[in-house]
Amino acid sequence: MTMDAALESVSLAMEHHMDQFCELVQYPADVIGMQAECDDQYILNFGEECVRGHSMFAVSRMLGETRPTVRQAAERSAWNVAALGGPEIALHAGKVQVVSLEDIQGMDYSDAPLVVLSAKLGGLEDIPPGVVAVITASPVDLLSHIAIRARQMGVLLAAMPDPAGWAELMGMNGTDVKIDVVGDEVKVTESELGVAASASVAGPPTGQYIEGLTLTPKRPCEEWVVGPEKYQEGIVGAKSASLSSLGFSTTLSTFGLMSETMKQGDLKVPSSSALPFAAFERALLADEDTLDKVALATAAVQAADDSGDAALRRDALEVLRDVVKFQLKMPEDLAAPLQQAVAAYGGACTVPGVYNAVKAVWASKWNERAYLSRKACGVDEEELHMATLLMEVVPAEMAFVLHTANPLTGNQSEVFGEVCVGLGEALVGNEPGSALSFVATKAKGFPSVVKSLPSKPVSHHPPAGAPTIIARSDSNGEDLEGFAGAGLYDSVVVDEVEKKVVQYADEWIVWDAERRTQLIAKLAELAVAIEVEMKAPQDIEGCIIGDDIYVLQSRNQVLH
Repeated sequence: MTMDAALESVSLAMEHHMDQFCELVQYPADVIGMQAECDDQYILNFGEECVRGHSMFAVSRMLGETRPTVRQAAERSAWNVAALGGPEIALHAGKVQVVSLEDIQGMDYSDAPLVVLSAKLGGLEDIPPGVVAVITASPVDLLSHIAIRARQMGVLLAAMPDPAGWAELMGMNGTDVKIDVVGDEVKVTESELGVAASASVAGPPTGQYIEGLTLTPKRPCEEWVVGPEKYQEGIVGAKSASLSSLGFSTTLSTFGLMSETMKQGDLKVPSSSALPFAAFERALLADEDTLDKVALATAAVQAADDSGDAALRRDALEVLRDVVKFQLKMPEDLAAPLQQAVAAYGGACTVPGVYNAVKAVWASKWNERAYLSRKACGVDEEELHMATLLMEVVPAEMAFVLHTANPLTGNQSEVFGEVCVGLGEALVGNEPGSALSFVATKAKGFPSVVKSLPSKPVSHHPPAGAPTIIARSDSNGEDLEGFAGAGLYDSVVVDEVEKKVVQYADEWIVWDAERRTQLIAKLAELAVAIEVEMKAPQDIEGCIIGDDIYVLQSRNQVLH
């Protein structure tokens, strides 16, 4: 398993290096070729041919030959299944199309179901209606936003990182296929059924797109900024409300879940404050010029949507977001309470810097995926309200996501977890590489099985020195029962985070099996305690600093 993680790290590093090399040589080749009036066909693939002649190409071939054997020795399939999909795909899934998932946002394939082969996933893409399976060549984090959405929609999501296996799949482009999932193996074979049969089997889109979704209406609130004691339904969203509900020390002691591995002082929740739902509308009403521009931009979005032109709609949404982010003035009476909130965290954040982050969160109401999700669910624009949770960015050594029911099987006697170095964006954003992933049984000692060791090449960290603040989206249109709305709206760090290359030779989580097992047991124990407190399976995000565990968020887990 250690060798598998090491080879994945080498593979990702080589891929990044060769991609940059290809770009560097292709540009001057294009310029020289144009000046020399060369035929485009001689220049088009110049960068790729340079890569093929590079010594790293031999390393690539070696990895292709070695990794299947290593994964087999680690008892891992070449496949990585993140969502099982519906049983109907074994009869007829749909037609295979090689296309980037990012390029088909807003499309609808309900009349001709599709199996998408997307070489890479950004992690925040939506899955259009009628797409019954997404297969990628990149690793997929089981707890990333896109994996959660796929499971709730009943869409198969799987990765085939082996180059030979991926090439075989791409050779099926345009073919009608059926898909069988046996254990951790995915079998894609030609189907004898046609498109019409596929459409009747797939039926209407479900899961993510819930007709008539009901959102909690906002309540009046005269304050610009509220503290945890006022995190109430209708004032703020579920992110803020869950923080005020988690009395960890009391919970653990009450239910007898405290053990020698977990002390009361180990568990922390970052201090926070929030701008309530009403704040955005109040800010708009205080700036009549921007209010008028928002109304005009909103009308332009509707007109573009009515035209059926996806590119025009995308541009109109961007204009609307820019109006909010760059033109909405700060109300005079907001400056003082925002200054008070900022001062409570220390650090070097300024009020204008925090307000800019808050505006970016407000503007994310009109992200394309969020807009399309509301439209598909029958939610009017006026029903969606944006609160903003202000929280200090904890200088995490490691971050984790825990599901108290196994997200792939639905087994509620197991905790599934993923851990990465640095902040959690590498996990929820499905960045390249694997996390430390594990399954722990809800039994004495929380016995566990490690599924993969970490190989994500880059980690994220808050800026060195003074702490910074994250403005987190906390709308009434996410974290809802039966609706995978996580990641629909933006969370924005005031000061840009730093990226670092991870040196796994220095990371105990790779080399110290005993300490790693203790950490897994500690996280599993925490997950069970929160599940007991919240009275439902939980999706938990947090981070680790030394012996301390910070819980940043807990919401009801969306089960398929």
